[in-house]
Amino acid sequence: MIICDTREKKNAHILRYFDRRGIEYEVRKLDTGDYMSTSRDRLTIDRKQNLSEICGNLFSPDKSRFWREVRRSKAERIKMIVLIEEGGAFKTLKDVPQWRGKYTKVTGYQLYSELCRCSIAYGVEFL
Repeated sequence: MIICDTREKKNAHILRYFDRRGIEYEVRKLDTGDYMSTSRDRLTIDRKQNLSEICGNLFSPDKSRFWREVRRSKAERIKMIVLIEEGGAFKTLKDVPQWRGKYTKVTGYQLYSELCRCSIAYGVEFL
């Protein structure tokens, strides 16, 4: 069974996917991430709509909330995977330096560097 965090927004397409395939899920509060399997409670998926969203999580004045979640997952020995649904020309993490955000002065290279730092320091995997 998949647990879906109550605070996860705009996930109707994911819940429809679960329903169409008969995947059982329950909506309840998660302390880390947006999705977690009851059979693999040491793995959590945190979904981001695009690179702009993860950029905001890492560089905005409210970045402490994301970092607390990252630190909590490491402290509790939970593997965190951040799934970024950007699409288009961005297929892998190596494509991020080419990214240009519309509403930020953060460059793709700066974002890439911060993603790498988070991955190395906390074991977070970005896909």
